[in-house]
Amino acid sequence: MATSSAFESDGLTLSYRIIGEGPPLVLIHGWSANGQEWDEVGWPDALIGRTLAIPDLRGHGASAKPHDPSAYRMEALAGDVIALLDAIRAPTADVFGYSMGGTIGLWAAVLAPARVQSLVAGAVADATAGEASSLARGLRGLDPPTGRSERYRAYIERVGNNDMDALLACLDAGLLAPQCQELAIFGGEALLACGDLDRRRETTERLAGCMPGGRFLLLEGDDHMGGFESTRFKAAAVEFLDEVSPR
Repeated sequence: MATSSAFESDGLTLSYRIIGEGPPLVLIHGWSANGQEWDEVGWPDALIGRTLAIPDLRGHGASAKPHDPSAYRMEALAGDVIALLDAIRAPTADVFGYSMGGTIGLWAAVLAPARVQSLVAGAVADATAGEASSLARGLRGLDPPTGRSERYRAYIERVGNNDMDALLACLDAGLLAPQCQELAIFGGEALLACGDLDRRRETTERLAGCMPGGRFLLLEGDDHMGGFESTRFKAAAVEFLDEVSPR
């Protein structure tokens, strides 16, 4: 049985759900999605025996949707994760993010390492070489549509409850992962995974190697969404969490 609530962070009202009981685990969704995406592919069932805290990120779902790109600095998004821990009265928690959510999870581990018990991240976004700005231009109609921009446009329309100006402001902020030397501050265990058909594979594997306790799982035959749905990833994440944060 899930319970929905709200918390305050940085002057914004943000929505979250709590599912289950056990050690706290924050699930951070990707760009243009919301917290329901975890349910859609069965992660709560795989992670039974834990208290799942599932926010809608700022700019997404039922949470506040500012239009100023400065509101989407990674430091601010990671700060929302820590504010959520305060709201649920969890001194520490395991943190699991996918795509942009993985990037936010890495930033939470860098900015508040004492609050992050362990980290799981999949297909980490790191919008170098203008990747985010290129997608934003396509979605704004400033560049000709591409397969990538049209796939995202269709996904945004399917998810619903979105504000395109807020999503574009989030892209304008950059979606940059921490630098390797910044990640080295995190002394906890970390599992990073990515499909070998995902454009984020090289980035994700490189970032795993930046953390003393980092390990990398290659999901053979999976693209971006395939990695999120992967039964192998689910099994590996459960095994990892049971090792570092027993139920």
